[in-house]
Order: sequence, then structure tokens, then C-alpha cells
Amino acid sequence: MKPTLFCLLLLGLTQSIQAQLSTSVPPSKRVEVIVHPGIELFTVVQLLAGQYRMPNPSAYAKAVETYFKPYANHPAVEQVKKMGRVYADLAELGYCFDQFPSIRIYYPDSLHWYKKYGKDTVQTYMKLCKQFSQDTKFWDFYQQHQTDYTAWATPVKKEFTQKGWVAKLDSFYRFDSHTNWTICLDALNSWGAHAIMTKTINPWYADHVVYNVGFFNQDAKETDAPTFTIGSEPVSMVWHEGSHSYTNELQKRYAADIDKLAYLLNKDDEGMKRNNINTWAHCFDENLVRGIVIALFRQYRSPKEARKQTAREVVGDFLYAEDIADVLTNNYIGNPAYGSFPQFFPQILTYLAQKYPNRQLTDR
Repeated sequence: MKPTLFCLLLLGLTQSIQAQLSTSVPPSKRVEVIVHPGIELFTVVQLLAGQYRMPNPSAYAKAVETYFKPYANHPAVEQVKKMGRVYADLAELGYCFDQFPSIRIYYPDSLHWYKKYGKDTVQTYMKLCKQFSQDTKFWDFYQQHQTDYTAWATPVKKEFTQKGWVAKLDSFYRFDSHTNWTICLDALNSWGAHAIMTKTINPWYADHVVYNVGFFNQDAKETDAPTFTIGSEPVSMVWHEGSHSYTNELQKRYAADIDKLAYLLNKDDEGMKRNNINTWAHCFDENLVRGIVIALFRQYRSPKEARKQTAREVVGDFLYAEDIADVLTNNYIGNPAYGSFPQFFPQILTYLAQKYPNRQLTDR
């Protein structure tokens, strides 16, 4: 049987679509500002257990207290009470939860919380938190406050987008890492902003850079709505944490070459101990991204701000950050000879090897 004209046209259209899909550009980076349901869930449980610093006053904090107080003796609450001293950022386990309201749990193979509390203990706690969500109808509460969450997020996203922090980082690397940026607004967090390393918590979100921002107005009233400001945080969230995401695979590719410089690590240095760094791979990773941040400050901030940022890294004992910033400033930024950062990266290793040949850096 000969194919009809319609079938031939359909076949041609299908092949055309398949060709477009196979060569299509991946989705562009996106910035989302959210109240993450998993973070919120774990925070509520810790609050009920007295294992979380009390939030600053707000209408939302009052609503949380009123709604969840009847569940203060839930097994999830009792479980976290028994875990000894619990850090506030344990609530990052919320990123192991998705597909609300039914909740799918991802159990990491390894996690630093396992080392602190025990793998069975942590995983039991996660299961009980899922049960807490079901027993308390947590999702109903979360949905009831969507209007609030949107109102909090809108000005933050506007500020973040208008100032172009991500675009500046993209311009530096000259390649698309397909990273997603997520700012978690945490109205119950009165203790501090911090990055959530999703690549170690849940590979489903390995391409996300996540930063948790709290509500820090101690003078607020119980009738006030929480407000959030990013302030100077883009340095930490976008330029620093983002650079970890952008350079992670690159460092794996050049792991053998990086390891050849391991003699530069001084394990007995007080700065290394203070920063919990005991391997050269970790040391190089931190110096690399901090050097990149200094270079970005030199490019986009005032000379005074750039000098202050450099001084912070030197005082913090990241002794190679300034060297890395120097080679980037002098040989990479504004140099069209390199199409992308990966092309230039080996020059950083060559520079360090030539400046510090076969000896440890002991004094600047």
C-alpha cells in the first residue's frame, strides 16, 4: 500500500519536530522566590519541640502557633526532642520532600546529619514528619497562606531580577550551566540566612542554588506581615554559592591536575582548622570561588569595596583567593581569546604552580 499524502506530511512534520527537540536550547535559568513547604514543615515540628529559635513576631507566626499547637505531642515532635541538641538548619531536610500533599521522600545515601544523629534516627524522623503533615493537614494550612507567600515573594523577586546579579555571573563564565536559583523566604527563621546544598541533600534538585532568607525584624508586632530583604546577600548566594555550582563539574574534570598542587595545603594551619578544611580539594574549591568573587567585585563594585572583599578573604585565611583573582583580572576578564571560563581554567592551575613551585605557602 502506498502512503497517502496526509501520512507523508505527518511523517515529515514529526521528523521536523523531533529534529527541533534534539537541537533545542535547554531552558534558560530561572529565578524563583518561594516559601518551601518542606522547609516550613520541618521548621514547625522543631518549633513545637523547642528545638528552634523562636520566630520574630508576625501575623504569620501567630497563625502557625494557633494552628499547630494542638499537635505539640505528635510522635514527630517527640522524636526530635530526643535527638539532643538540634541545629536550626536541620529543617533543610525539607528538601528531601516533594510531591505535596502526598509527599515523596528521598533518603540520601550519606548526609552529615547521619553522622551527627545516626542514619536510622534521621530517617525515622523524616517518616514521622511526613506523618505529621498528614495528621495535621499541613497542606491545607500551606494553601490557605498562598496569598501571603506571593505578597512576600513579589518585591524580593523584582529586586533580585532588576539588579542583574545572575546575569553578571553568567557574563563572567561565558557559558550556560543551566542553574536554577531559588530563594526560600522563611518567616519563622529569626536566626540567619544560609545556603542549602541541595546537591548533597537531594539530587532531584542538584541544579538548584538555594538560599534561605529569614525574617529578622525583632521590633515587629504580632499583627505585622513579615518582610524580606536580600541586601548584600547576593555576594554569598549568587556569586559565591553560584560559583560552586558552576565550577563543580569543571573541578572534577581537572581533579588530577588540581591534586598535583596538594603540597600547597597546610593541614596544621589554624585558618584551615577554623574553616573545617582538611583536604586540598576542599581548600582549592573555596579559594577558587572566593577568588572569583573578588574578581567580580573588581569588575562591578567600587575599588574600595573590592579591597574590603579581598581583605575579608585574606583575614579568613583563604590565602590563594587573591592570587586567583589577580590572574582572572589580568588575563581573563575582558580577554576575548577565551570563549568561556572552562577554556581559561587550566591557566589558574599553571599560575599557582609557577608562583609556588613545590613548596607550601607559609607566609604572605
